[in-house]
Amino acid sequence: MFKDAIKKNRNFILITGPRRIGKTSFLYASLNEIAKEGVPYVVIDARAATSLNSKYPQKVIAEHIYKVLSGRSVLSEVISRVKGIKLGPVELELKDKFDLIDVFAELNKIGKVIVAFDEAQYLRFANEDLTKFLAWVLDALQNIILVFTGSQVGVLEKFLRLYDGSSPLFGRYNVRIVLPGFNPSESLEFLERGFKEVRMDVREEELLSAIKTLNGIPGWLVHYGVFRVDGLTHEEAIEKVLEEAMTYVISEFKELSKLSSRYEGIMKVVAELSGGGDGVKFEDIRKKTKINPRSLRNYINRLIDYGFLEPTGHGRYRIPDPVMFRVFKRL
Repeated sequence: MFKDAIKKNRNFILITGPRRIGKTSFLYASLNEIAKEGVPYVVIDARAATSLNSKYPQKVIAEHIYKVLSGRSVLSEVISRVKGIKLGPVELELKDKFDLIDVFAELNKIGKVIVAFDEAQYLRFANEDLTKFLAWVLDALQNIILVFTGSQVGVLEKFLRLYDGSSPLFGRYNVRIVLPGFNPSESLEFLERGFKEVRMDVREEELLSAIKTLNGIPGWLVHYGVFRVDGLTHEEAIEKVLEEAMTYVISEFKELSKLSSRYEGIMKVVAELSGGGDGVKFEDIRKKTKINPRSLRNYINRLIDYGFLEPTGHGRYRIPDPVMFRVFKRL
């Protein structure tokens, strides 16, 4: 689908899916395939850019792309992958101010080029509305294809303001690629193929148990496989994955925890009351947390935006990632 979109000259592509689903791996694999046909690309790590300068990530991105264009740098913490960017010495009148408009205009001179923003939702912290710049790129720079990945789907959509009538990006056609998790048979095939490559025999019942626990999330399945190859038993490998997941989830949850401790409280209640795939009733969450209905809806909506909860219909909510579910059950 990605390759087809590029061939059709689509210039606005979104890649979304749950955490640990493999969006970045999918992005790199797709870009490398396209690069074989002569289309260069540059990947920008939006999280790294905002960690270096949360208010002005655009300046950081401009500076690092400029260094790539001028041959001073190939990779950095911000430019995580580059292929096919070949220019002679580039002289831009930037002085001490690195400007995205200037460097993107230079990129456009290369011919068709893909600029991908990995975990693009982090750009929302910028001190200015970057959607104006992105709209300008789509309108004025015909050779540039913009790609955005994001695990916090609701947050990414709110940053791009795709459904906001006043947004510069409102109404623009975009290609959306949603990456699902593996189904049980795909998960089993994935693990069996991996263990076969390293010539290791693992009992099928252990693989099925791992699949049930990790629910087809490729990132967690890979970690399970690596731990088994390193000599851990099935039980030890599952426990190790859950330990890593706890560290990961706590790190990802920090942003919400800083806003209010109630977010963690709600997640714990949903984990505690979940008895199956139907989710937990809003009223049951309200009774347990003792949060007033209006505030609780706001908290839940933000948790949905961040991908920690999902609605299952009829006023019910669940934790979509079973590993994340187990983590909040333990907290």
